[in-house]
Amino acid sequence: MRALARLRRDERGVSLAELIVAMSVSILVLTMAGAFFVSVSRASSTTTGVDSNTRVASTTMLEVQRMFRVASNNPVASGIDTQLAFQYASPTSVRFFAYINLNSTSDVQPVEVQFSLDATKRTIVETKWNGVATDLSRTYFDFPRSNTPTLSNTPTSRLTLASSVVPGPLFSYADAGGNPLVPGVAGLSATDLQAVRSVAVSLTVGEPDLARPAARDNVTLTSTVAMPNLRI
Repeated sequence: MRALARLRRDERGVSLAELIVAMSVSILVLTMAGAFFVSVSRASSTTTGVDSNTRVASTTMLEVQRMFRVASNNPVASGIDTQLAFQYASPTSVRFFAYINLNSTSDVQPVEVQFSLDATKRTIVETKWNGVATDLSRTYFDFPRSNTPTLSNTPTSRLTLASSVVPGPLFSYADAGGNPLVPGVAGLSATDLQAVRSVAVSLTVGEPDLARPAARDNVTLTSTVAMPNLRI
């Protein structure tokens, strides 16, 4: 009887030990599974954020490149007072003339376009003005001209190209020799505006606070755009 009692006590002890081991293994497995799930969730969230920011940055960059490539001086009927392509240029805003529909067989005319980064709203806005024909053949067009950051004239269109933009220098400028043209407080000088032959664009979409986890999703695109119409 005593031997049987000891056996039963031993059996209970062994069962308790096995239960503790089983619980420990289960907790370990659950912890590993939880860590894996969190890791996969974070990776999925980061991938989604990167994809979204990439689409925004790519669409914006394509539009900016498209307009810069066709930047042109705007001739007037007299042939004397040519309106120079760049009217204003700073690290966060630029306004210029562009012939965007030269392949059209009708209504061929330039536009005045401005790209501006609003650091407060974290947006990039494209603003356009249509010109006013100065001759019956609609060959020459006149536009508002100013060396100030904004125009008081009512625009033809205004479009927000991107949101969640990380504030910072967006544009930099160079002359025909690749020498940098550095804007002052009031933007590029009149002399430097005439000398612009390429524009470098650096665009970051995402979270401005790099300490936050969402900053892992940030996407930065850079491009240098030459303007062949201005090399003539």
